[in-house]
Amino acid sequence: MVKPACHVISASITKSRTIIGVQSKSCVVEVTDIGEARMTRLELLETIANGENSGIEFKRDDRGSRTFGEDFAKEVVAFSNFKGGKILIGVEDNGEITGLSQRDCEQWVMNICRNLVKPGMIPYYEEIRIEEQTRVAVVHIDMGLSKPYYVERGERRAYYIRVGSTSREASREELGRLFQASGAFHYDVAPIPNTSLDDLDREKLADYFEKFRGMHIDLISEGEFRNLLINSDIIRATDYGELATVGGLLTFGKTPQRYLMQSSISFACYAGSRISSSLLDRRDITGTLVELIDDTVKAIKANMRTPSEIEGLMRVERIIPDEVIREAITNAIAHRDYTIYGTNIRVFMFDDRIEFRSPGALPNTVTVEKMKVGGTSVARNPFLVRYLVEFRRIDKLGRGVLMMFQRMAEIGAPEPELREEGEEFILTLFHPRGR
Repeated sequence: MVKPACHVISASITKSRTIIGVQSKSCVVEVTDIGEARMTRLELLETIANGENSGIEFKRDDRGSRTFGEDFAKEVVAFSNFKGGKILIGVEDNGEITGLSQRDCEQWVMNICRNLVKPGMIPYYEEIRIEEQTRVAVVHIDMGLSKPYYVERGERRAYYIRVGSTSREASREELGRLFQASGAFHYDVAPIPNTSLDDLDREKLADYFEKFRGMHIDLISEGEFRNLLINSDIIRATDYGELATVGGLLTFGKTPQRYLMQSSISFACYAGSRISSSLLDRRDITGTLVELIDDTVKAIKANMRTPSEIEGLMRVERIIPDEVIREAITNAIAHRDYTIYGTNIRVFMFDDRIEFRSPGALPNTVTVEKMKVGGTSVARNPFLVRYLVEFRRIDKLGRGVLMMFQRMAEIGAPEPELREEGEEFILTLFHPRGR
């Protein structure tokens, strides 16, 4: 690998890969040293035979072309903003292996990744010989630690994402999600166009400030009241006037779904174990955060069967505890990605389980394994979490998932299931089985 003129400033281990931050005179770059990334010739041929996908990109070695450098940087950025991937240089789009046409491909790749890709990076590079005179370069791009990445095009920054087997420029909403994932921007304090103070429920505000801040808003001037809301991130002063924030509307709004249609909850109960089973109940639940939580819990309990068993001389009901149901829906509401439009939180009840489907993959540093042991408190929506903590609806220590696992084990239920499916996080609670 080409050695940059730099020195190591940090190092950490993730998924058997050593990620090392290095600093040159001009910029900070990331080095990906993937110890287990080496491909055999057979593995490479199998990869090519399977074609391009969300993690594989083929590139003809066309380094003589004026635009090839920017095209390559675009693919690097898209993979870094996604979950990583491999770029195979010397392979046509149709899978034909044409090989490297010029020497010093490694140095060329490193220069592109350090100079055109921002923040700069140094990926893992290897060349695999297919035939005596035919070599293919495999460039391993890890999921970036410093999202969002972009390509510098003069004074313009172009941000790319991976969609299926292609890379394209991020839309405004997708770019917002990238910045949100980096922690540089939190959508829950963003102002909502066309809203005003009139869209907030003054009674709810008065009740909140009296109970949790010891303040009586009726005793302060209108100007002081507005400043209080601005400093609390409930409204935002903009060039278009004072607008309600996403979190302000979700917490204190009169009709939040008027502006945030994606914030409602779709509830459905089925007689069976599949969505194709007979539908017993269907509801669209709307309102503020607290109302969404309370009304969803009510809908679940209204459809909950209460099986019981005889233990000794006592009849014991064995159902999912109320606090587990409440924690599951609260987590979904507090941590969903509100930049994803057109998709609500969905709660499906079946004979054997309840599924809580929340839009948005887990934040970068959060894993299912970390969630199971508790203590994971990275918040996608810190405004919402802060207010839900004050309302005593969420555990600020991040131990809610651990509590659910413990309580479900106590009643003899199967372990809850946590998984990601694309841009959706799913928590499944299974009904207790007979002993």
